[in-house]
Amino acid sequence: MESKNYFEAELLDELSEDIASGNIHVLTSADEHFAALSARYPICGSKIAWSRIVGSIERSERRDDFEFDAFVDFFNEMIALNGLNGAVIYIGDGLINFALDSSIEIFSKKLKEIFSIPQHHYFLAPDYSWCMVFSMEGDMSYGCMPKMPGQNRDQ
Repeated sequence: MESKNYFEAELLDELSEDIASGNIHVLTSADEHFAALSARYPICGSKIAWSRIVGSIERSERRDDFEFDAFVDFFNEMIALNGLNGAVIYIGDGLINFALDSSIEIFSKKLKEIFSIPQHHYFLAPDYSWCMVFSMEGDMSYGCMPKMPGQNRDQ
């Protein structure tokens, strides 16, 4: 088994009960998910170009002492506003090199553990139809992309 860096080991330890119970699944590399995002969403440099996504929502919190609370509030608001439920994929863009698969309900209970890692955080629909991003700089973004041609409506 490939050795884990400090942040990967800490996150896996924090989530170990949910992993053991099957509530959270550890997937392979996050690279395939970043490639799918790049193919599906408009990109500017290394970031999603939210301004080019109709109806996207962007917010910022620049005070470090309130950032976690703002992230949790935004996460929960996007769930309620958009009726998000079911399976979700989580990836990080630097310190965590694997992806996690769980329900949005489970992830909503594990945000403290996830957001404690200093990296950008991505929560994605399994079909990449929506994406929610939280940056280290305090930016929070959510957007949806229309289904791609040939994609099953139920995906």
